[in-house]
Formats: sequence, structure tokens, C-alpha cells
Amino acid sequence: MRLRYASLFVVLSACTTAVPQPENVTQTPVPPAASSAASSASEAVIPASPATAPLPANATFDDWKQSFIAKATAKGFDPLFVAQVLSNVTPQASVTSSDSQQPEFSKPASSYMRASVSASRAQAARARLDANANVGEIVSAYGVPSELIGGIWTMESDLGRVQGKIDVVSALATLAYNGRRRDWAESELIACLTILRDSGISRDTLKGSWAGAMGQTQFLPDNYLRLGVDGDHDGKVDIWNSDSDALASSANLLAKAGWMPGQEWAVEIMLPVGFDYYLAETASKTPLEWAALGVKRADGGYWKPAETGEQAKILLPSGAKGPAFLALPNHYVIRKYNNSTSYALAVGLIADSIAGRPPLVTPWPVEPPLSLDQRLKTQAALKAAGFDPGTIDGVIGVGTRQAIRDWQRANQLTADGYLSFDLANQFVVSQGGTPAERPAT
Repeated sequence: MRLRYASLFVVLSACTTAVPQPENVTQTPVPPAASSAASSASEAVIPASPATAPLPANATFDDWKQSFIAKATAKGFDPLFVAQVLSNVTPQASVTSSDSQQPEFSKPASSYMRASVSASRAQAARARLDANANVGEIVSAYGVPSELIGGIWTMESDLGRVQGKIDVVSALATLAYNGRRRDWAESELIACLTILRDSGISRDTLKGSWAGAMGQTQFLPDNYLRLGVDGDHDGKVDIWNSDSDALASSANLLAKAGWMPGQEWAVEIMLPVGFDYYLAETASKTPLEWAALGVKRADGGYWKPAETGEQAKILLPSGAKGPAFLALPNHYVIRKYNNSTSYALAVGLIADSIAGRPPLVTPWPVEPPLSLDQRLKTQAALKAAGFDPGTIDGVIGVGTRQAIRDWQRANQLTADGYLSFDLANQFVVSQGGTPAERPAT
């Protein structure tokens, strides 16, 4: 995701980016849904980088190349080497298209979960983890449980099966020329140059997603350099072909992002009758403080001593009618990998299944997807009513959910911040639009 650790994977990572983004996403076969970018609910995949002086409006791709070669040369690279790396690189229309549409938030969290989380996927991950002789050492070294890195592995590339086939150099060059995230893309290109020059990795190996994420656990080039680990001790870091290297690198990233060993990532909860849903996602309290308000664990269990003093938030990914979760600090560590609520939930739920924990008590509701028109008009209607959702971009992220929550409370409705199909249509009508028809079930 996005710069920092989150930059590391992309909402739609590899082929799928498995999952990336209204806070979800889905990718393909199986369907690797996440890859960091599922389709409906991710909140942010790759943030825009600080702006630099843009190229002239009429600048060509060759103009950008010459500018970048000069910058790389100033950082100590041989200009002939850089020119050779870029020699056959041309702008990729598919990358530009994916970037302009990212994130594609149309799929409800419930649909995202059904596509991403399954017993068969968990069983496949468990089998691969059990067969890997290095997993025990990786868990011991980084304190991240095997099931959690198995969840990441599943979401990012379907256990290595869907890593993406786009030339990473071309993808990042396209994003740099595009200009929207030039600083970020150029810094990742510099990392690519470093990999090619110093790591013994061939250019043909640098394949991945449209956003530049690579390998079985979808690392961006800079994260590969800083956080890549030789998990199988063969003298090189091969996140493309070595399961152990990919898993150890992922565990290293999570550990450095603050993973707390011995604590859960989130726990399904049951909310009491009359609960103030406005508190969801807005208030932080310890599990014991939430318990004092009538919040109970759905499994009837107890909080670990290390968890009782942690600040936690309630998440309602499908609103008041869907499952509720108490998100502990480790949930937000997962989101350093991909800043999407749905992505983090999917990773955690797959991990729970890998570990043999029971399924959710509250089922996911069946919900139709929201069109871009519904999402845009929702944001426009909220803004017109004095509830600022932020940029009107069709992305139903934190800002839009807070605006919905405030609007709901002002209108004496259940303030869960959830944009249902019917509520979206209500906003569409208020903007003079035609409501979408509910798909036949």
C-alpha cells in the first residue's frame, strides 16, 4: 500500500491485488481477492505523493525519461545503465486506466468476504504452511503467527499463484509520467534500479501488479530492499519463487509495523439493544470499557490480560445488520500492509480459519453492489446538506462514512455510517437523479 509500509502492497495487487478497494477488492482466480486491492472496500491504496514541479503540459514520455535519467544519475547511477533499463519502456494504457479508477469501490464488504474467505482457501494455506520447514523459525523470529502470514499470502497472490505479469519498471514509469504520484513512482523506480544493479535480480523477474507490487506477498521495490528476508537461507531474497522468502519478508514487515504477539487482531462481538451505533469507528475504548456498555464477545470467551488495556474500535463493515468486530491494535498493523478495512478483515478471518477457529456467529448480509453514480451522488448530496465527505470521488472511505454517520444522527436514524443500496438511492433522488434498480436475486 502506500508509502511507508502500506505502500508496500497495492489494493489491487498482483493480479488481483487481491482485494483492493472501497475497502475491499478482489482479484481473480480462486479469487485471490486481495491482493491488496479488492474491489469494494479499500480505503486507500497508494496515496498521492507530494507534488513536484510538473512536466510541461506538452511533455512527451521521452521528455520524462530524460528527466528521470538525470535524477537517477544525480543519485549515483550510471546514465547508460538507466537508459538501458528504460530503453524499451513505453506508457502502459492498462496501468493508466487502473490508476484512474483506483480504488474501484463498488462491491459491498459482505460480497468481498464471501469471495475472499472460504474453508477451502484456509485449508490450502494450512497445508502449504505445514509443509514448509522454515515457518516455525519465521514465527519464532518475528512473533507473527503462521496463520496470519498465511492470510496475507492467500490474499496477496492466492499462495503465489497470482503474482501479476506486468513489467514493474514499465508500470512505475507510466505512473511517474502520469504525474499524479510522480515522486512516489520515481522513488520506487530508483529502488528498481538498485535491485537490478545490486541484488542479482534479472529484469525479467520484476513482474507484478499495475502499481508495481511484486512477488508472492506483493512487495513494492523499496520494501523489497528494506524488508526483504532470506527465509530459506540460500543467500538471496527471492519473493517470487521462494515461499519461505515471501513469508519471512511479510512477517518482517508486520513485525516492524508493530505486530503484538499473543494478541488477537479483532474479535466478533454482539452489541446490546439500544446501542449507540454512532460510537462505531469513532470511539476508542478498552475491551473492558466496551463491556461496561454491554458489548460482549460473540464466542462467549474472555479477553487476554495483554488485551484488556488496549484501545479498540468497533467496526461495522456491513452496517448495523451485519457482523460487528472489536478491532484491536493488530488489525491496524494488517492495514499497514493494505489500508483497507475489508482487506484486513479478510486476512484476519482467513487466518482464524487456518487456525481452526469457528466461523462468524452473525452471517454476512446479501447486498447489491453500488454503482459509481450512486456513490458520487451520495457524496454530492452529503456535501450539499452540510456533511462534508471530503473529495467527491466515489470512494466510500472513512470521511464519507463519517459524513453518513453524522447525517444519520441528524435525521434520527441508526447512525452506523453504512451506505446501503436503498440509502444510496435516496441520496441519488435528492440530487435529481434516477434511482438504480435493485438486481434480481
